[in-house]
This record gives sequence, C-alpha cells and structure tokens, in this order.
Amino acid sequence: MIKVMIADDERMVRRTLKAVGKWEENGMEIVGEAQNGIEALEILENEKPDVLFLDMRMPGLSGSEILERLGQKEEKPITVIVSGYDEFEYARTALKYGAVDYILKPIERNAFNRLLESIAAKLKDAGEGKSAFTPYKDVAQRIKEDIEEEYAKDISLTYYAESYYINKEVLSRLFKKKYGVGITAFINHVRLEQAKVLLSLGYSSTRSAEIVGYHDVNYFSRIFKKTYGMTPSEYIESLDK
Repeated sequence: MIKVMIADDERMVRRTLKAVGKWEENGMEIVGEAQNGIEALEILENEKPDVLFLDMRMPGLSGSEILERLGQKEEKPITVIVSGYDEFEYARTALKYGAVDYILKPIERNAFNRLLESIAAKLKDAGEGKSAFTPYKDVAQRIKEDIEEEYAKDISLTYYAESYYINKEVLSRLFKKKYGVGITAFINHVRLEQAKVLLSLGYSSTRSAEIVGYHDVNYFSRIFKKTYGMTPSEYIESLDK
C-alpha cells in the first residue's frame, strides 16, 4: 500500500480529504494526521509516508519550513501543498522544494481523485524503474523542449499539466515567468514558424496546418493572419515577389 500522511491544522479539511479521496481504489492508506508542524515532523520520521498532503500555514512549523527540512533529505515523500490562500508565493516555495502540485481549499472531489490516480500511477512507474516526478525547477525547461519536439501532437496547457502532474494555474505562471509567454502562445509560435517553412516548400495551407498540429484549417488561417498580418495564401504569394 502507498502510505499517505495529511498535515493540516483544520480538522474539517483533514476530514474532507479522508472522506472524498478514493484511497483504497488507488492502493493508498492514510498512516498519519498532523494538526501542527511539530506533529508533522514526528509522523514523517516515524511513518516515512510515500505521499504528504501539506498545509502551508500551520502552528509550530509552517509548511514552508517543513518543505525546507524535507529538501535536505535524500528520501522524501511526494508532497502536495494544500492551502486556502491563492497566492503564487506559496506555490513558488512549494516548487522550490520539490512539491508536485498545489491545490486550494475547498477541495474539489473529482479533481482531487484525479490527482490521487496520477500519483498512484507515477509511483507504480517509479517502482518499475521509470522516472517518477520531474523537479519543479526543471519543468518549464522540459516542457519548452517537449513543445519544440511534439508540436504536431495534440498538446495544450492541460496536456502538460496532466503529464507533469502540476496544477494548471501554477504551471502557466511558472512557464510565463521563465519565458515571458504562456504555454498556449508558445505552442502556437512553434507551430506557425514550422508552418511558414512548409508553406515556403510548396505545401498547401490545409496540409501545412495538418502537419503542424492544427485540426481546423480555418482556425489555422485566422491565427496565422493575427500573428503575421497576412493569411497563409497571402504569405505564399509574398514569396513569389
């Protein structure tokens, strides 16, 4: 069984997580609950859980302080931040010390259970010798490289959030902070630049759109014109002048 620990100073939040989570279905067992940071460290040391749901604001030691201490250990649980404070500074702290996601109170049942399924799947992969979670500090760069290679596939912000098991809002801010552009905009940039190459080689608008990953040629034409100030057909004509 995957050992899970919940650390949150609000009893109702702990009860909610226990009630809404499909723990047994995902091969998980809650082995400890903590209502403050001191208790959390004791349980972490004694139970050595595989997964930790951690509140950022607790008495004794804050979630940030616990994350910092965990960061000094070679073996540490997969950590998901649980917070009622929608502030990116908390998320940045979580990313810095290797948390894999950031969820906000109140807990949404379906989203929470999707997260549990993702974590269980990744731990299974790790048990089979596969890489589990990419450190947050490397995620933006990895996704940029993925987009440059996978632009023709059916990719999106949601696709990468699910692939890397990261909250969409956190991932979007993280990528934009590093590269100055959102993931969706970067996908379009890579696709459109490749489409220009294909158009210059004599491919039709329809075929170029298909090759670079656009299923709707009309959408491709609109976004091409919005970006370059001309339609794909006009771009082809400009090459002959």
